[in-house]
Amino acid sequence: MKKWKQITLAAFLCTWVVTSSQSTSALRANEFEGNEDAWVKRCSVAQSSSEMATKCAQFKTYYAKQSTQLQNEVSSLKKQISALDDNIDKLAAAVKKQASLVKTIEKKIAMNEASIRLINSDIKKLNEKINALQRSIDERNAIIIKRMQDEQATIGTNMSLEIIMGSQDLLDMIRKIDGLNRINEQDQREIDKIKEEKQEQNLQKSEKVRLKTALEETKRNNEKAKKEAEEVRKQKQVLLDKFRKQEEALDEKMRSVKVDISTIQENMINITNAPNGSFNFTTSGKLAKPVNGSISANSFYYPNGGVHLGLDVAVSLRTPIYAPANGVILYANNPVSTNSGYIGNTTGYPAGTGNSIQMLTRVDGTTYALSFFHMAQENFSVRAGQKVSKGQLLGLSGNTGNTTGPHCHLEVINLGNMAIDTAISRFQSTADFAWGNGWGSAGLANVCSVKGPPCREHPEDVYGYR
Repeated sequence: MKKWKQITLAAFLCTWVVTSSQSTSALRANEFEGNEDAWVKRCSVAQSSSEMATKCAQFKTYYAKQSTQLQNEVSSLKKQISALDDNIDKLAAAVKKQASLVKTIEKKIAMNEASIRLINSDIKKLNEKINALQRSIDERNAIIIKRMQDEQATIGTNMSLEIIMGSQDLLDMIRKIDGLNRINEQDQREIDKIKEEKQEQNLQKSEKVRLKTALEETKRNNEKAKKEAEEVRKQKQVLLDKFRKQEEALDEKMRSVKVDISTIQENMINITNAPNGSFNFTTSGKLAKPVNGSISANSFYYPNGGVHLGLDVAVSLRTPIYAPANGVILYANNPVSTNSGYIGNTTGYPAGTGNSIQMLTRVDGTTYALSFFHMAQENFSVRAGQKVSKGQLLGLSGNTGNTTGPHCHLEVINLGNMAIDTAISRFQSTADFAWGNGWGSAGLANVCSVKGPPCREHPEDVYGYR
């Protein structure tokens, strides 16, 4: 029975030790989780205590595990992409996952590079501190040695650095003890100070070794992270190519559904009681470029395939977008936050456009409906029914709706010689941004090079982007 109790107790103690160890590890992980940036900065400089140096060692282990998990996620996503079929929802989910990975890796690279700069700077400071302490120690030792040498003739002892380093044998100890008895109070303070400085110096030397090791490891990890980022960017292109081939079907499906106008009425123009001719205006010459940037995708196809009915102008977030001509706003709505876009996002009207505007203008006798998609939520400067002048601010660029990043998507519908009042009345009754020209692959059958107005124009030609 006694033996059984001993076994039970031993088993309990063993379980407690394992559980305690796991709990401690979990506590450490919880302490670091979500605070990685702060801990990287904290551990990129010399620590003032051995306790904090130990904490940094624990964080190093935690951070290494995080890096391994990130590498596994990159590998897992690559396998997932290879196995993907043409299911649009699965493709959209994979693109969201990929975008999240890119942000995580880019943040890690930025943290590593900041850490490398901090470590290099602090190693230089450590060298200065270590050298300064050594000079102080040497000076204090010299003072004590000189005093002992001055006393040698009268007391027959010769104290040296061995006083604080330990005796070599018993006779040596007796001799030194006798000598130490003669050390005055000032000497004792000097020796105590030497001990303190030596202890501080040893910690700094230890931290210098830790930081040098951390520097090399961080450099290696950063090179790995850059390769991971490149790998994920390649994955992104594969995903985009797969998605673009399906996007035309998605657009056609989402945007061809007849909208309940009452749900968007407050964001549409309303001229029921306006007299005829109220919105007559004209502009001469070419339409001005609404936004300055580089073309990331022309109309009517993406570079690697897939229908694209507009022109994408790549710009940074919150780049000004201006009215290309005098006109009137047919529709304006900004329901979503500025940087909320992702592949497969259906927010906005038409579906997937995020924050959007359509305006009407007449240039040299031709009426145009001009669309601006994926805009920012803030500084949305116009409302439905508002007259605008050429060069007037409409709003800012964003990353909203079905997007892969910040840009402005432009579409141009040529309405021929349709009167402004007629065009407004038609939009009021249909809310059709495509003006009967359809979406997706159906939209390609209604380009102006194939049929007459209403038809789709190349925005890059109309606006002078090429």
